[in-house]
Amino acid sequence: MKESNTQKELSRVPRTLSESSNTKVLEVLFDAGGTVMSDIIIYVASSQMKDLFGDCWFSINDFCEVMGYERTKLQRKLTEKQLDFLFSNQRPVYITEQNGQKIEHPIENTFEAALYRLGTSNLSVAYAMNGKTQYKFIQILDRFEIKDDFGTKKRTKRNYNVHLSKDLMNTLLTEYNLLELKDYRNLPNRKGYRKFYLNLAKMIYLIKYKIDQGQAPYFTVTVDQLAKEFDVTVKDNHDRKKKVTSILNGINKKLERTKFQYQYIKGKGERWPYTVQFFFDQETLEYFDEKIKAILTSQYHDALKSSFLLNKKGIPVSRHYQYKDFFKFGTGEYYHEFTAWLYSEEDKEIKENIYRDTYIKVVGIRPEDLAVNLNP
Repeated sequence: MKESNTQKELSRVPRTLSESSNTKVLEVLFDAGGTVMSDIIIYVASSQMKDLFGDCWFSINDFCEVMGYERTKLQRKLTEKQLDFLFSNQRPVYITEQNGQKIEHPIENTFEAALYRLGTSNLSVAYAMNGKTQYKFIQILDRFEIKDDFGTKKRTKRNYNVHLSKDLMNTLLTEYNLLELKDYRNLPNRKGYRKFYLNLAKMIYLIKYKIDQGQAPYFTVTVDQLAKEFDVTVKDNHDRKKKVTSILNGINKKLERTKFQYQYIKGKGERWPYTVQFFFDQETLEYFDEKIKAILTSQYHDALKSSFLLNKKGIPVSRHYQYKDFFKFGTGEYYHEFTAWLYSEEDKEIKENIYRDTYIKVVGIRPEDLAVNLNP
């Protein structure tokens, strides 16, 4: 059933989530919890973009409501075989103290295992440097906390505080795609379905870029690539194409704001139309626009870089334009130092003042809250 609420739930997601190189990292728990690992990243990214320096405390009910999960499934204890596969002989525990007594809480259900694996895993990010492609591996989580009365067996009131790594947070300001959470949670958590939606978000970004560059506004992929993504193992080409068509149509029926159009064309060297060409109508492309939020975020980030150059490096404002490339991911000389400063408590008052001034400049009024809330 489609939701009648017309309010946008656009959320930024790190562009690297849609890369095939990260699939194995994010689907290690698929049989037990579907796409819960990538969905935790999406949920936390959405929350932390509302306040870059605030905590991200939430309950499992909060997560399930936004991301479309059944709580009991995520709280289900993993089997011994699954725990051995995930952790080998190093079973993680959460250690706390209550009433002077030390309590060890085993991490053994699907949701908490996903959190722990995210904390011990890296994502690969490709970038161009000197005419070649390089890969950088970035940590997913800095840390997470669990808050509960572990003296009882009740788990419904357990709360979690999750912090994405500084590198991953930075991608939400510079290298991100937009997804509509209403559409995303409407999709069944089957093999490839939600991953395909992440690719739809990438397509929309690339097609809008192509339009700006005066290029043909479509995105192509082969039937075999889609079949692999959807875990379709049909051997006959005609039947495989038919199955992929059925899945695409089924997904499209679940979408309200991200509806896509597609057609089969003959790709290079193909005898029959076996390449899928995706495109979107203008209304859909226009929907995926953060408008004033994108302007606010961009100008706030630029103002922070300017403050860093002036106050940390002693570089006068008149020369700041010369240092644009110094903040590039992977290659910029100041990237790591700036990122560490950006998400630290250092100079927090300065950062809040920069946010307030940028907000007044862009929105025209003072922000209600001086906490860095990037949702005007």
